[in-house]
Amino acid sequence: MAFGDVTNDGRDDIFVAKGNVDQMPGLAMDDPNALMVQRGPSLWEEVTEAAGLVSFHRGRGAALVDLNGDGLLDVAVVNRRAPLEVWQNVSAPQGHWAGVELRQPGGNAFAIGAWIELRTAQGTHLREVTLGGGHAGGSALPEHFGLGDVDSAQLRITWPDGAQTGWQPVTLDAVQLIRRD
Repeated sequence: MAFGDVTNDGRDDIFVAKGNVDQMPGLAMDDPNALMVQRGPSLWEEVTEAAGLVSFHRGRGAALVDLNGDGLLDVAVVNRRAPLEVWQNVSAPQGHWAGVELRQPGGNAFAIGAWIELRTAQGTHLREVTLGGGHAGGSALPEHFGLGDVDSAQLRITWPDGAQTGWQPVTLDAVQLIRRD
């Protein structure tokens, strides 16, 4: 399972890589992946087929990541007994986005365990920097924030040891590298 804003409308969506295991024959053997796009509070639309993401392989891990740097989240799925699947998001974005990449000195160079707060006029997005999140899935790439129709944003970092930065402006429609000095 992976969370991210595939349309950049300011609301996170859900992608689920699915597939049965050998020990449970006959149960959900043909259960395809699922992409659920959030359309509003408590309102979700299943768009897997329309997005071209239907796969009946045995998905074991998924990542929503901007693989080509165009600001749209692409989909990667690790399968069991089948090749890796990658889909490029070619949809029209519905808003702005910001990417945030953290680096710090020492053994935890990617700042795993840090929290990123990204604030806009519409509210605050909060994301923990993690690796993994599913069986055979995860990424060490910039955190992606879909922002919708905004003209500015600010961010604040809480580093893994609890130290916190002040609020600082974010460049929209780009990846911003934040280094801890």
